Amino acid sequence: MRIATLGIHHETNTFASNPTTLDVFQQSGLQTYGVQRGDQYIEMQRSGRTSLAGFLQAADELGFELVPLIFAATDPAGTITSEAFESLAGEALQMLREQGPFDGVLLNQMGAAVSEQFPDMDGELAKRVRKVVGPDVPVAMTLDLHANISEQMANQTDALVVYRTNPHVDAVPRAVEAAKLVMEMAGSGWRPRKWLELPPMVIGIFQHDTREEPMKAIIDDLEDVLARPGVVNASIGQGYPWADVYKNGFAVYVLHRESEDEALESAQWIAERAWRRRFELNVPKGPSPIEAVDEALATPAGDGPVVLLDVGDNIGAGSSGDSTFLLAEAMRRGVGSWLQTIRDPEAAAACFEAGIGGKIELDVGGKSDSLHGKPVKISGVVAKLSDGRFEDSGTVHAGWRYFDGGPTAAIETDAGPTVVLVSTRVGNMSREQFYSLGYRPEEFDIVVAKGVVSPRPAYQPIARRMISVNSPGATSGDMSHFQFHRIRRPIFPLDPAARYEPHRS
Repeated sequence: MRIATLGIHHETNTFASNPTTLDVFQQSGLQTYGVQRGDQYIEMQRSGRTSLAGFLQAADELGFELVPLIFAATDPAGTITSEAFESLAGEALQMLREQGPFDGVLLNQMGAAVSEQFPDMDGELAKRVRKVVGPDVPVAMTLDLHANISEQMANQTDALVVYRTNPHVDAVPRAVEAAKLVMEMAGSGWRPRKWLELPPMVIGIFQHDTREEPMKAIIDDLEDVLARPGVVNASIGQGYPWADVYKNGFAVYVLHRESEDEALESAQWIAERAWRRRFELNVPKGPSPIEAVDEALATPAGDGPVVLLDVGDNIGAGSSGDSTFLLAEAMRRGVGSWLQTIRDPEAAAACFEAGIGGKIELDVGGKSDSLHGKPVKISGVVAKLSDGRFEDSGTVHAGWRYFDGGPTAAIETDAGPTVVLVSTRVGNMSREQFYSLGYRPEEFDIVVAKGVVSPRPAYQPIARRMISVNSPGATSGDMSHFQFHRIRRPIFPLDPAARYEPHRS
C-alpha cells in the first residue's frame, strides 16, 4: 500500500508586518532544509518527534510505503504571498499526480495558514489535493492544536487529527493515529461519520496550556468523548487568535464509526461545556514589562533563573523577535545576570565584522515595525560568534529537532545583560540555543524567552519561577488591541453578548 505525504506548515499572523515569502520558507529557522523533498524529508524527520516522524514510524509499524513528496515549514510570520503558496502547492500537486496513484494521502498542516488570496489556505490545499486524487482515496490531515479549523478543511478530508497537548509533545502518536485511519479506510472502503462544531468563541492565549485549568477541563472532556463507544477519534482546535479570518476560533471535531448523530452529540457536549467556561478562558493577565522586571528582581534567590515569557513578542505565533521592551528595562537598571535573544541580522553582521573580543556599540532590535519598541543602544564586547545552527533531540515543543538562527553573535554588554543577536526568527524553544554558544541559562538570574507556552518544555525544568509578561506586540494577549474585519461575528470575547445556539439533528 502506497501512501503519499505532503504539507505546507504555517501559522500566519495577519497582524504581523513581515510577509511570508518563498525565500522565508526556504530559509526556515525550524529546519536545515526549509523545503524538503523526498529523501531530505526522511533525513530531517526520522529522528525527530514531529508529525512527519510519526508518519515514518507508522509506515514501519503498519507495513505501508510512505512516499514523501514535499514538506515546507517556516516560523510563524505574516501573510503568505500568493507566489509562495502557488509555487509550493503547484509543486506538491505535480508530484502527487506524477508519482501516483496512491492508496491514501497524509497531509501535514499547521491549520492556521493564510495566503494573500486564500484566508483558509489549509482548506484550499486540501481541496486541490482532493481534486487530484478523487473522491475514493482517503485523505487525513494532521493539525496543530492552534489550528483554526474550517468547514472546508473538514469537508475536503476524511479525517482531521489534532494535537491534544500544549506545549505540543504528542505529535508522533497523533500522526500514527492518522496513518492508522487512512490504512483502515484504504483497506476496507469504510469512512467515518464526522461532525465539526464551531461555537462562537476565541480562547485567550494565556489559557492555552493544556496542563492547567481551565483548558485542562476541556481536554478532560475530550478524553471522555474519546472513550465513548463508536468514537474512533476526536479533536479540539484551540484556535489561533492573531488571524483576521472568518474561521478564527475554537472548534470541536468528532469521528464516529457509523453515526453522524453520535458525532454531533459528542461534539456539542464538549462545545457547550467549553462555552460555559468562556469567561475563564479569556482572562488577559500578567505584569507589564516594567512590573515583570520588578517581580523578577524581587524573587528570592535560589537555583535556576527567573524566566520572563515575552508574550507580545511570541516568535512561535508570528511576532518579529526583535521586541525591546524588556531589554530596555534591563539596560536601564543595569541588570548584571540577564540572558536573551534579539533578532537583528544587521547588528549580528556588525559583530562578525568586529570579531570576537571586539568592542562594539550598536542600536539593536525594534527595527521591524512600530509595535515592538524602539532600538536599544548597547555597548560591550563581542563574546561569541556562530553560524546559528543547533540541534535538540530532547523534548521540544512540536517535536522540532534541527534549528537555524542564522549568523549569531553574543554581546556581553557594559551595562550587564548578555544579548544574543540572531538573524532568523528562530523561537526560544530549546536551551541548546544557548548551550551551543557556551552559555548555560541555569547560571543566569533572569532569562527572557520570547513565547507563551512553546518555551515551557525547555525552561520549566530549570526555572526558579516563570512569569508571563503582558507585553505589547503583534502577539499581545489582549485581543482588544487588534482591529478585526473578517472574523465571524458575533464572537466572544470581541462581542461579550455573543450567544451559542447549537444546531440539533
